[in-house]
Amino acid sequence: MTHHKLLIIALHLTLGLVASATLSACSGKPPSTTTAVNKAPSTPLSQMSEDFLYLSAQNAIHHGQQKLAIQFLTALAKKNPDARTPRMQLAEILLRSNQVDQAIVHIDAVLGKNKAASATTPEEAYPYILRARALVLSKKVDEAQAILSTLLTNQPGLLDARLFHISLLISMKKLSDAHFSIIAGLRNHETVELRKIQADLLMRQNRLDEAIQALEAMQKLDSNNESPVLLLSQIALKQKKKARAESLLRDYIEEHPDAIHVRNALGRMLVQSGRPLEAVSIYKGLVRDTGGTIDALSSLGLLYFQLKDYESAAKQFRKALKNSPNDQSRFYLAASLEATKQPEEAKKLYLEIRKTSVVYVDAQLRLAGLELANDNINAAEKRIKSIIANFSDTADAYLLLSSIYLNQEKYQQLLDETEFALGLPEVPSRLFFNRAVAYEHFKRHDDVESSLTQLLSIDPKNPEALNFLGYIYAEKGIKLIKAEALILRALEQKPNDGYYLDSLAWVYFQRGEYAKAIKTQTEAIKKITDDPVMFEHMGDMFWKSGQHTKARNFWKKALQFKHAEPERIRKKITEGLKAE
Repeated sequence: MTHHKLLIIALHLTLGLVASATLSACSGKPPSTTTAVNKAPSTPLSQMSEDFLYLSAQNAIHHGQQKLAIQFLTALAKKNPDARTPRMQLAEILLRSNQVDQAIVHIDAVLGKNKAASATTPEEAYPYILRARALVLSKKVDEAQAILSTLLTNQPGLLDARLFHISLLISMKKLSDAHFSIIAGLRNHETVELRKIQADLLMRQNRLDEAIQALEAMQKLDSNNESPVLLLSQIALKQKKKARAESLLRDYIEEHPDAIHVRNALGRMLVQSGRPLEAVSIYKGLVRDTGGTIDALSSLGLLYFQLKDYESAAKQFRKALKNSPNDQSRFYLAASLEATKQPEEAKKLYLEIRKTSVVYVDAQLRLAGLELANDNINAAEKRIKSIIANFSDTADAYLLLSSIYLNQEKYQQLLDETEFALGLPEVPSRLFFNRAVAYEHFKRHDDVESSLTQLLSIDPKNPEALNFLGYIYAEKGIKLIKAEALILRALEQKPNDGYYLDSLAWVYFQRGEYAKAIKTQTEAIKKITDDPVMFEHMGDMFWKSGQHTKARNFWKKALQFKHAEPERIRKKITEGLKAE
């Protein structure tokens, strides 16, 4: 192996290539080094030949045995202090192992007294680039930048030094200097790498027209490179040119049907544009052409899941799980099975999801939901409390707990045990509603109003909240104009809801508009024929309008339908509203 060839190999190491590539440049094969890969040989290293030490080091690198490689290369450097390539390889490995000071010793041994960065070839430049890397790791960024600047002043065409220099300037937030360095580099090398860095930097600064020019130049250099079209489509989206973004991707796919990343980008764009059916065809093609990669199968499965085609979703996630077992596929397969009424298999899959998985908490919530569906309230409550104990920022757990307490009429527990959730970054709107119901039980109307107001700030069109707040105002006999407006907004969404009509009728009653109240309440009772409170309300309306016989008949119906306060209703029947 020639000295020149060894230098080129060392340069490749800087670029992160596999060190074992050096073996292909050597004539013959090294002696068996199986022992070297597992443990250091019993023969003292100082007694081994330079060739054996070098080849053993390459074999150790190939097998990821960095400590052994360091031992062999260190021994070789001692045996032959002038061996430039082994020292550079050793320095490279030491830097990757974060042994910076030791790496600098070997780099400086190669450079000798010539620290002035006067290299004119890539081979000569390599030790200086390595020293700059070491300085960066030692947080001596300015010194590293000075070395690279000197190198490029003497020899502006050193591409590796140029790329390192630009990335360093960007990390130092010296963006103008980075631009100048890119332009200087382009004068010597019109390369894909430089154009890509230029486009990325221009996009970061929102200089989109200039970025487009850089990307178009990059396309001319390599028409098969997918990066330019992907970035150009991103720029088009930033410029709100959706049709242009889509056209760029489709045109590229037409010329390069095997462009997997571009097809994937088009699929995502169609999903984000609310065109999932078109996206399905894109991802079907990806599944076919990639042989069913986990990404393609999962994307197609998620699309079917979004479209509520749960059987097709389950089919894709089964394939994904078979090809590459992972918790995300496991979770969505379980959710698809749950939606297709296969709860037992779904439960088994949810239970297999690891506690360290990002979907673990969601799986636990779904398990709690399954337990609730089977009326296993205690098990569901226990599971939810375990989630809260271990993952206290899980807002949906508090929501589910509040629903359990609401159904059990444990109003104070609901308020006490969900109060922490109000401080979370995102509070489920339904939690505010459930808390409002609990407050209403205790007649804490100000708290009811506060909870519903917070809910409506999150979800302004929530019909239940609009009706509830309007009804609370009507009950208190306050803000009746606002109450009517709120309930009418709820009825716009659900015009046939009997409870909303009851609330509206109660507003009219409180305003003394008894005929209007009776007419509206009649419509409400047509919708809901067995609610005792609605019959009580109708009785009150008839009484106030002077139709006492009708009033008593409706109050009696309230008793027939098991009113929660029968004694109060009986008093109305005997005394009317005189005592109200």
